Amino acid sequence: MKKIVSLILLVSLYASAQEYKGNIESVNLNGLHKIALTPEAISDANNSFSRFRIYDSQNSEVPFAIYEENLSESNQKNFPIFQKNVIDTVSTSIIILNENKQNLDGLYLKNANTNVSKQYNIYGSNDEKKWFGLVNNQSVSGLSTENGTWVERLFSFPVNDYKFLKFEFLDKKSLPINILEVNLYANHKLEKEFIELKNCSQERSFNKETKQTEIVFTFDKPQLINKLRFDISAPNFYLREAVILLEKTKRRKKRNISYQENYMSFELNSKNVNQFNIRNLFTKSFTLVIDNHDNPELTLNSIQLFQNQTYLIADLKQNEIYSLIIDSKFKEPNYDLALSGIDLNKNYPTTQVLNIAKIKTQAKEEVNKSFWQTSAFMWICIILAVITLGFFSVSMIKDLGKEK
Repeated sequence: MKKIVSLILLVSLYASAQEYKGNIESVNLNGLHKIALTPEAISDANNSFSRFRIYDSQNSEVPFAIYEENLSESNQKNFPIFQKNVIDTVSTSIIILNENKQNLDGLYLKNANTNVSKQYNIYGSNDEKKWFGLVNNQSVSGLSTENGTWVERLFSFPVNDYKFLKFEFLDKKSLPINILEVNLYANHKLEKEFIELKNCSQERSFNKETKQTEIVFTFDKPQLINKLRFDISAPNFYLREAVILLEKTKRRKKRNISYQENYMSFELNSKNVNQFNIRNLFTKSFTLVIDNHDNPELTLNSIQLFQNQTYLIADLKQNEIYSLIIDSKFKEPNYDLALSGIDLNKNYPTTQVLNIAKIKTQAKEEVNKSFWQTSAFMWICIILAVITLGFFSVSMIKDLGKEK
């Protein structure tokens, strides 16, 4: 009977099999294009590129190659301090020039060692006259190190392309800080290489017995996570061990036993920029544990999760209608596009996938079918088979009882 039940569940799963479909935004010229995959698409494909297919308006399959931008830790760009303004006992501000109007969402400020914390605001402008707010009344601390005379801190803000950026530090409660340099690193081009994952609930708690801070992250459905970034405002000095735990189950003595698996460990350090790359964590939920020992808890302003930006590269035609299909029944495609000599690192035009929606494939297949070809007929047959087998099983048990 267990085999019969398993068979029924398997058939039920197949009968409710579903695929996903999204529209690819039309392009304005013929040639190779990068199709940006969203976290939603990666999730729907269960983090498997074999489940992707591209079709044109004639339902012909369009070959593609997979591309993920590589990051360079050593590539550094300096933004010279264009202007510095000091209002005694009020504020110190620096203005940098973003001459090429590059999209930015964060910069690293290098400052001389200091043991003070600062409130700051960030503004943007295109004419250095009219300023617009980007960040308001934030704080930064931990601005010193024992191993040198300066430290570097990441200052994040919403993505923008203002020609001028102004960092204003409030000096009402302490003397000014000395900003030495402003830099951008290649591994922080967030608008191109990373996508911030939204719609994630974070539930924090403190375990008094273990003196650990526990944060449970939960998504509606599994997501691919490639990077964590922490914004910590207090205390000024800290060095804490942190670990990512995943819920797992294993079979032991005919029972499923739940346990937590250590997926990754790292250190949160007041001397460093606390952002960490993660090796392709694909999960719906995980727990972050920070070991405080006898120290006060960290003041966590935010913990951000990011996913590497991944693209499909395909040869698209102008004004053609293309669809992206995601289906678990697909197998790994065998395209020669990536082997044909195209430059995967070239800056091709980018398009995107729109309106990914779930489609019940079984419903489509049953259109214009005879009754005996439908799932209803199949279910009737299965139910009759189960009843018949059950009847014979009961009869056999009764016959065995009579013989005894």
